Amino acid sequence: MKRTILILALVVLCLLTVVLTVEYTRDDSTETWTFAVFCDTRGDNNDTHGKSGINDVLVDALAAALVNDSCDLVLVPGDMINGWWANGSTSYAVQFTNWKRAMEPVYRARIHVYTIRGNHEDGCAQYPPEPPYSPTPDPSLKAAYLDAFGADNPINGPVGEENLTYAFTHKNAFFVGLDEYINPHRVNQAWLERQLENNSQSHVFVFGHEPAFEINHPDCLAYYSTERDAFWDSIGSAGGDVYFCGHDHLYNRAHVLDNSSNEIHQIVVGSCGAPFKSWSPPYVEGSRVVGAYHNDTDYGYVLATVESETVRIEWKAWDGVGNPTWTTRDSFSFS
Repeated sequence: MKRTILILALVVLCLLTVVLTVEYTRDDSTETWTFAVFCDTRGDNNDTHGKSGINDVLVDALAAALVNDSCDLVLVPGDMINGWWANGSTSYAVQFTNWKRAMEPVYRARIHVYTIRGNHEDGCAQYPPEPPYSPTPDPSLKAAYLDAFGADNPINGPVGEENLTYAFTHKNAFFVGLDEYINPHRVNQAWLERQLENNSQSHVFVFGHEPAFEINHPDCLAYYSTERDAFWDSIGSAGGDVYFCGHDHLYNRAHVLDNSSNEIHQIVVGSCGAPFKSWSPPYVEGSRVVGAYHNDTDYGYVLATVESETVRIEWKAWDGVGNPTWTTRDSFSFS
């Protein structure tokens, strides 16, 4: 009898071990999940006393949409607030607090928010800009940004860029966020290449504030074209398909080949609250940049759906009235 009980106990233990092992080794690569991208949520250019620093109505609408989309995470590549520009009497700290307060539904839903500085989180720039397009950094603005968002960002960036430049893995994707103002309009290329070389995930997504290929703002990565091309090639070599950015107050999707003929999409998502700036092709670098979709009249954000080896990217535009509805105006997929 004791022998029988012992055998049964061993069988049960083996079954439990198998169940636990299966649970522990669950393959995230088969799970469907989503993330969102938006930026340039800053307010208008009016220097009225006491401005919040953000486009309050739109950020409120975005927060509700992201929760409704059940996003796993959100990427915000810069210009969240007016910062140094037309902020009236509103301090940097209060502007960041206003932004986080508007995004409270997202934080409450435990959707992780990853941010990157834009020029409005760096310091005063000359307008209209002139070469070399270098802003004058405001240390107190950088400190206020780090106080507000530093703890939410990984601390694995290069020396001097901790919590500003970083990389992280989520399920079957690898993300790299790049600060482009420690060295204006450039990235830490050596650090980036090391991160990409060590990646083992299926998908690679890179994001920073400035376009790599100029649209409306000449103060972008294209100013240092040799360094920009090395940056673009490193994304292609790592199997990356998308670079998300903002800076231009519009939505634009285009693709550019790297030197190995890999097709990489530049997706500008600066359509989230800042005053619109109209633009139309041709691109500054001509036929090298192949446009796919452009909109400079509607607010909208990007929703990415990752399903195993396939990614679907949508740009969802806001109707701007009543209970906001969001309509997909642009979409494409890649594997």
